[in-house]
Amino acid sequence: MTVDEALTIAETALNYDRLNKIQEIVFRQSWEGRSYKEIAASTEYEYDYIKDAGAKLWKLLSKALEEKVKKDNLKSVLKRYLRRNQVNVQRNLTIEVNLSGANLSGANLSGARLFANLNEADYGQADLDKTITADSETGSSNSENEIEWNGFHFDSDAQVKIAEILDRTSTLFIPNSQLRLTTPAGRQNQKAQFLVFHQGKLGILEVDGDRAPEDEKQDGQLDIVSLDSGICLVKHYDASLCSEQPDLVVQEFLAILSQE
Repeated sequence: MTVDEALTIAETALNYDRLNKIQEIVFRQSWEGRSYKEIAASTEYEYDYIKDAGAKLWKLLSKALEEKVKKDNLKSVLKRYLRRNQVNVQRNLTIEVNLSGANLSGANLSGARLFANLNEADYGQADLDKTITADSETGSSNSENEIEWNGFHFDSDAQVKIAEILDRTSTLFIPNSQLRLTTPAGRQNQKAQFLVFHQGKLGILEVDGDRAPEDEKQDGQLDIVSLDSGICLVKHYDASLCSEQPDLVVQEFLAILSQE
């Protein structure tokens, strides 16, 4: 998980409220393991001011993440928060974008509105534990045409392999997302197989040959609309390539996305 991805998750937990300038400085540099003295030395702020801002930030995040946050446990708390809520994100996510790109501004994607039910009481850790079985890491069939992996459901082994590599690289991704887009024909729903956050940029990775015929017809429209909506990259890969060389597919996709 990169610091930009972590910041996006934190701001999402804070009901999409952006951190102010000093809070973001403390968050980013604390993520990199710097002390308050080191942060103060690299900025125009005094040590006491940095320390006070940090204390207020951790208190704010503790309330939002429902777990005590300290400077030295920020990474672990965010990882646990993401794991607790990944099923809700998968099942309820809608990305709200506009052709102007106004909703996806800034390096940390703070403008990306993640409409998700992140209430653990509604779909909590107990439910997640029931969903993720011992064989879910490698993929187990939940029905004739569905494969379960870590609480997510995929249509093919190719998609599972891509998910495994994205997970192995600690990349923040949301599979099988429902996008709500403003198009020339009006507001429409579109599907994205892999919505990927990488180095502050948002991209879509599609595994061709794995979608229903009606979804395949939307691919061209998704490409055009998404690129005009602030999504930096929409790239398609053949299912056979994703099955045989998923590591190379993900490596290439992330490299291209980081350069967009």
